[in-house]
Amino acid sequence: MRRVKGHRYLYRRGQQLVFRRGVPERARAAFGGRCEVQTSLGTGSLAEARHLLSRELAAFETVLSAAIGVRSPTEVLERTRLEPSVQEIEEGVREWFAERVSRLTQEADTISDEHRAVALTRDYAALSQSAGAGVRLGGENVMMTDWIVETLTERFGWEIPAGNSLHRRLTKLGGRGQVEAAQRFQREVDGGPVRVLDDTFSPEQYRLDVERQRERPVATPTPILGLFDEYVREREPARSTIKAWRRQLTAFVAFIGHDDARRVTPENVIAWKDHLLHKAGKDGSGLSAKTVGETYLSALKTTFRWAVDNRKIPGNPAATARVRGAKRVFNRERGLTNEEARTILAATLLPPPQRLSAERALARRWVPWICAYTGARVNEITQLRGKDVALIGGVWTIHITPEAGPIKTSVARTVALHPHLVEQGFPGVARKTEGYLFFDPTRRRGGSDENPQSKKVGEYLAKWVRGIGVIDLDVQPNHGWRHRFKTVSRRIGMEPGIRDRIQGHAPRTEGEAYGDVPPDVSFEHIARMPRYGDPTPETSGTVELGCTTRADAFTSR
Repeated sequence: MRRVKGHRYLYRRGQQLVFRRGVPERARAAFGGRCEVQTSLGTGSLAEARHLLSRELAAFETVLSAAIGVRSPTEVLERTRLEPSVQEIEEGVREWFAERVSRLTQEADTISDEHRAVALTRDYAALSQSAGAGVRLGGENVMMTDWIVETLTERFGWEIPAGNSLHRRLTKLGGRGQVEAAQRFQREVDGGPVRVLDDTFSPEQYRLDVERQRERPVATPTPILGLFDEYVREREPARSTIKAWRRQLTAFVAFIGHDDARRVTPENVIAWKDHLLHKAGKDGSGLSAKTVGETYLSALKTTFRWAVDNRKIPGNPAATARVRGAKRVFNRERGLTNEEARTILAATLLPPPQRLSAERALARRWVPWICAYTGARVNEITQLRGKDVALIGGVWTIHITPEAGPIKTSVARTVALHPHLVEQGFPGVARKTEGYLFFDPTRRRGGSDENPQSKKVGEYLAKWVRGIGVIDLDVQPNHGWRHRFKTVSRRIGMEPGIRDRIQGHAPRTEGEAYGDVPPDVSFEHIARMPRYGDPTPETSGTVELGCTTRADAFTSR
């Protein structure tokens, strides 16, 4: 049987064409333990065989995909090839030889016609002579044994460049195996005793192969996802981080075709990075460098770094992976402009749609104002509870705490409310309930702890803001308030350490991390911020809304 030139997996056996493909060791159970698949296509026509070959190949890859649990088994097979040692090459050839002799023995046992026996003996004698000539020539330019080399490299996942010493060794051993197998077939047909002419294929060598395989340490896999589970148990990251990183690590495992951290190489990580940058994404155009570096690679690096620190794996294969893509270009400042702030805050005072839930109506009314006067993250505000609004030392405050939901810094803080929020009646609205103000937990439909209702409220507000005319993609509809707060606080001379504490930013120095910012201190600074809707000629940071901000101008629950 010889390979059809230009057609991978297509071979010719006599007049018939055959689909032939090796099965990776980890998937052989799904193929009945076979190390390769051979299926006659029932035709000698190359034109007809092309269609039948694609069908057989699709069926093969479907089984293979299910067996090894990846989306693209063909790509995985290509990526996981390794250069073998000389001993591994010899063991592989002996494995093939044993299968070859077994088939020839069965063929010899079925011969009942003298003329057929003579013809086959003559054919195998010619095969032996041709293969022997190839061995004497150093294994080069011998078409007779090319298919053996292709079969073995595919079966064992070897990467052997043509022309190097390992390739020549494999080709010569294949040729010697052809010679030995042909001579054994002739003796089987003649009824003579079987003698080993080439010591490479002697019983002693097979015995040594078995002993070496037994002595080799069985490498216990170190599951990547298992390491991540241990990391989560120890470090307890945010639920949203757990959800995102697990999804990204699962994608990496599918990409490399196994879940063993010890087998991951820096080349695997780089290949995955390139795939994400150029082929991933819904439209196949690739993800941004920022997303790949700060999200996908970050999940890998952190998990592997934890594993190294805890002596789970010897090194971090992702340690040196970097993404240096072009930075995103912003054609304007990141904070909301006066006009954009005016548009949003004015819209909060309009009656909400009748079908909008009471909680969403409250969110639309109050969340933008609170973000405007505190510079807080929107999801820190959307998860506020009534009991988080309190009067402390004569100052109305909000308590932003991980107890209510995820906080980026995982550190609670108490922030004074601007007098304008108090005058509009927010404390009175908030104190009507101790529970969540801007969503009803009993109305939760599906979802998960990693995707909380408070996040959904923030997404709703962002969509609403886009819908009322704040459409510049260079500013985020919710996060733009944080940038604007920083700008306004600088304009009024707020101390950097105070504004960072109010917004929940990490302290710039170790010294600034000490102590707290009491409510009366934060109130002193926040109260100096200009009121939205109260224009002051000498303060350019004010915004005139052109509508009332009285508490009774909005119907709340």
